[in-house]
Amino acid sequence: MATYSAVINAASRKNWPDFQRQPADYYANRMVAGWLPKLIDGALSGQQLQSLAPAEVAVFTLLLLRDMFRHNSALLRSRTPDAAWVEDLFANVAASLGLPAARLRDEGRPYELEDIDDCQWAKTLAAPFGIIAEKLFITHGAIVTGAREEFTWGRRGPTN
Repeated sequence: MATYSAVINAASRKNWPDFQRQPADYYANRMVAGWLPKLIDGALSGQQLQSLAPAEVAVFTLLLLRDMFRHNSALLRSRTPDAAWVEDLFANVAASLGLPAARLRDEGRPYELEDIDDCQWAKTLAAPFGIIAEKLFITHGAIVTGAREEFTWGRRGPTN
């Protein structure tokens, strides 16, 4: 949750009047504070958990958070059509946490959430933690989508 707090603090310093924190809180509470520790705890022994480098956990968490922000950028900042703010925000957070920028490099687009046969991103992120990639794919996808559904319902009815 310290990584999530760093993201929210950085967004707060930007003084964006259109920033909606609630979808980010939804994701953080369910994924970062809920499912992610369960997935890691279920995959690693106590000794392996103790040997996890805090920076590795921070990168893992930051990548998942950034993907949630990528998928929901219009929901998080409804009056900001250009989603470039997401990349800038997360680059700043990584730097403030002392994480190498190279650790956040990817194809620059949201992770695939529909086709489990195309879950290379989940395999890459899950491997160092011993997590079953398909579990990460399903859990992350459900919560990212859940945030969108939860916070768009009142605006225009159900999203499906």
